[in-house]
Amino acid sequence: MSSMTPARALLLVTSGIACLATAASALVGLIIEGPLAGLILGISVGAGSTVGAFLVRRRAMAAHARAGAAVMAQGYAEGIAQYVLLLVSTYEAAVFPRTGPRGVTPEERAARRTEAYRIAAEEEVPHRIREAAADALAALDDGDHGRSAAAQAALIIAVHDHARQPVPLPPGR
Repeated sequence: MSSMTPARALLLVTSGIACLATAASALVGLIIEGPLAGLILGISVGAGSTVGAFLVRRRAMAAHARAGAAVMAQGYAEGIAQYVLLLVSTYEAAVFPRTGPRGVTPEERAARRTEAYRIAAEEEVPHRIREAAADALAALDDGDHGRSAAAQAALIIAVHDHARQPVPLPPGR
């Protein structure tokens, strides 16, 4: 048996409703006016409900696709925001190594700095995250440990707040 996807579930529900409407209208026509009226009423309601089911299914699947795209975009933005936080933290570890001043080579520090700046400048990074990352990177470039800690705390809060935002669903037609 195949898995129950939203498309399959919607197909089964709309087909079931169309079949029930057809059968019910045929029975009503049969009871009220006889076999010919039941046949005509069943065919007409069956055709109408099938067309209606098709239109409803098409609109519902389009809304499902739009909602899925919105969720994917939000998830990507959350992921890249987390990645910016990770890169700023690794650059901070290179600027203020816990193993002492010789714990990180200048090449490694430059590579971490370059990568942090490159990803923080991406267009996909949410604006608030980009601003907080820029403040943290500027503080790290200055070598100010207190200011960089405060800027990183602001970046962490910005990433957390961004992740808590509900997914805005696009308007549907």
